[in-house]
Amino acid sequence: MPNPPSNDPLKEQALRRFADLVTGVGVKRFAQALNLSTRQVNRILSGAQPNPIERLLRSLQSAEPAAGDRVLDFVCQEMGGYFVRQEAFDEATVNAVRECAEAIAAISDGELSELDLREIREAISALNGLIMSWQNRPVDVLIFWQLAHLIISINTGDTETIIPSQ
Repeated sequence: MPNPPSNDPLKEQALRRFADLVTGVGVKRFAQALNLSTRQVNRILSGAQPNPIERLLRSLQSAEPAAGDRVLDFVCQEMGGYFVRQEAFDEATVNAVRECAEAIAAISDGELSELDLREIREAISALNGLIMSWQNRPVDVLIFWQLAHLIISINTGDTETIIPSQ
């Protein structure tokens, strides 16, 4: 028997996202991929069984932010991306991170095309913009040095350069 509708927006949103996953491939294929029965998947969809997406979100919300960020980064890496907490960054930082991620993705196949070179130039431009936006702000010197060094190494083609970690 399905549970009555909830007034919890997170629960409703998580159920919609779970349903998106299931309908994308179908109940049978989704159930097989997770080693569940179709009955279990249908019970999750009806609200009679706990929703794994809601559980993950509630787990992240109850954890320390750093621990939650590490879990999110792991999930994002498994899906081919990276997690960056946006609240600590301004628009220039977010743009620089996005452009660098696109450049890394473009060259990850080991070959350089004209399109790849354009992605790299856009990343360099975004990093330059980030540095310019930081000129009048107190900035962690190591982070500034790392960005400047990264720009120089990309511009010179020095792929062996190691940027120190914090």
